[in-house]
Amino acid sequence: MTTISYSESIDFTLLEQYFELLGSEGIRESLTTLQQLMPEYISELEDKAAQQDETGFRRQAHKIKGGCRSLGFARLGKLMEFLERDQWRWDDTLEAIAQWQLWLPEDLQSVQNWLYTKEK
Repeated sequence: MTTISYSESIDFTLLEQYFELLGSEGIRESLTTLQQLMPEYISELEDKAAQQDETGFRRQAHKIKGGCRSLGFARLGKLMEFLERDQWRWDDTLEAIAQWQLWLPEDLQSVQNWLYTKEK
């Protein structure tokens, strides 16, 4: 797979702004929604990859990218941007989806830890 630079996994500046606007409860609700939607979104992405439906695959990657970036998940969003916009082979997509699925729990935990410290 093409190497992508992921210098920052979470955009904490964006999260700080959301915290000021939404408070901890608003962020928690958004995280819950993300956790509920992502399994279905990723399943759809995997289906589009299995069908080698490039247009549908790129649209689904765009949808996932937006969900990730809306909560400050920078590296998850960047990986989906790669799948949405860049040149890749179908084998690359499987590796990228697997990597994304490994990163999601790590990044969720990072945001939850950050939120916990904000609430103290």
